[in-house]
Amino acid sequence: MKKDLLQLADSGDISKTGAKPKLPTTIPNLTDNMLDVYRIPLNYLYYNDENGRVSTQVRRVVGELTPSTDEENPLYNEKFAGFIADDNLAALKKTKKSILDKGQQVYGYVLSDGRIIDGNRRYTALRQISEETGTTQFFEAVILPFTYDAKANRSQIKRLELAIQLGVEEKLSYDPVDLAVDTYQTIVVDELMTAQDYANESNTRIKDVESKLATVELMQSFFEFNNMPADAFYIIKDLKLYSPLETLADKLNKQYPNRGPKFEATKDSAFTLLAKVIISGDDSRTEMRNYTRNIMSSAVNDDYNEQLEEVVDNFRDKMDSEPIATAAEYRARLETAVPELRQVNEKYATTTNRQNRGKNVDNFVGDVTETLNTLRDMQQGNGLTGNLQFTNFSRDQISEIRDMLVKINLISNDLIEVYEDEL
Repeated sequence: MKKDLLQLADSGDISKTGAKPKLPTTIPNLTDNMLDVYRIPLNYLYYNDENGRVSTQVRRVVGELTPSTDEENPLYNEKFAGFIADDNLAALKKTKKSILDKGQQVYGYVLSDGRIIDGNRRYTALRQISEETGTTQFFEAVILPFTYDAKANRSQIKRLELAIQLGVEEKLSYDPVDLAVDTYQTIVVDELMTAQDYANESNTRIKDVESKLATVELMQSFFEFNNMPADAFYIIKDLKLYSPLETLADKLNKQYPNRGPKFEATKDSAFTLLAKVIISGDDSRTEMRNYTRNIMSSAVNDDYNEQLEEVVDNFRDKMDSEPIATAAEYRARLETAVPELRQVNEKYATTTNRQNRGKNVDNFVGDVTETLNTLRDMQQGNGLTGNLQFTNFSRDQISEIRDMLVKINLISNDLIEVYEDEL
C-alpha cells in the first residue's frame, strides 16, 4: 500500500530541506506558502506511467503495468528505470555524475502518494547510486497535495508538468514522437486542457500544437494501413518516421481540409511510397518532401493515385497477412512485398522525372520571357528602364550596352533559324 507522504511529513517521518520553491505556473488552491522541499526515501516513490517522455516506451510492454512503489512491486520501478536509461543514457550519466559530485541540485515534484511528476532522471540516478554504493539516498522534492484520482487534479498536474519541463526550464528536449503523443493524449484523449492552453503552458505556438495533433492522427492511420497495434508509436520512433509523417500530415490537411476519397487515396499512396523508401534505405524526410512537392501538390496527383490503386491494394494484402507488432516485423513484411514496391518505385520515378522535365521547360521559357520583357522595357523607355537617364552612364558603359545589343541581335537571328527547323 502506498504511503501518504504529506502525513509522513506532518508526523516528522520525512524531513524538510528548508528550500521554498516558487511555482512556474498558477494552480488554483495551491500557493507558494504551501510548498516545501522534502528529503524523501526512494522506496516511497514510483515513476509516473503517464509521463510524456516515456509514453511510447510504455506501449512496448505487453499487458498493463500497475504503478507501484518498490515496497509493493519493485519490478514496476525497475522496468521504468530501464525506459529512462533508454530514452537518453548520456543525460542520465551526466545527472548521476553531478549528484555524486555536488548532490542533488534541482528538486523534483511528487504527488502525495509518491508518484513522480518531475525528476525521473534524477530519481533514476539516485536509485543507481544507492544500488552501486550500498548507501541510503533521498530524493529531494516538493510534495503536491494531489492524486490522479480526480480529472481536475490531473489537469492541474499536467499544467505544472508542462510549465516545468517545456515552458520555463527548457530542459532536455522531448523526443518528437513522445511529445506529439503526450500532446494528443492530454488534449484529445484525456481532455485535460484545450490546444490553446497546452500551447500557453508549454511556451509554444498553437500552430505547432495543431500540427502535432494532426501528425498523431496520421500515425494512427499508418498503423491501421499496415496492420499494426493502434498505439504502436514506438514503431514510428524506431523507424525514424516522425518527420516525414509530420510533413505529410501538414500537406494533407492543407490540400484536403474536408478529407474525402481523394484524401484517402493520396494518403494510401504516400504510405506505400514510404514503405518503398524504408526498404531502399533512402532518406524518408527528403523523399516525402519531394513527393508532396512534385506529385501530391501537382495536377498529376489523381492520375498517379489511380495508376497505383491496384498496387496499393496488393501491398495491403501483404500487410494484412498477419499482425505487425514491431519495426523488425514491419521490415520483414516489406521484404515479402518487394514486387509491389518495385512497381511503386518505377511509377514514382517516372512521374517525378516527367514533372522535373516539365519544370525545367517552364523555367527555360520563363527565362526567355524575362529577357524579352527587359528589352521591351528598354524600348518603351527609349533605351533605358525606370528612372535611369543617359547622363547616369559613362561613354564606355553606353558603348558596352550598345555592343551587347548588337550581339543579342545577331544571336537572336541564328536562334530563330534553329527554332524554325524544329517546327
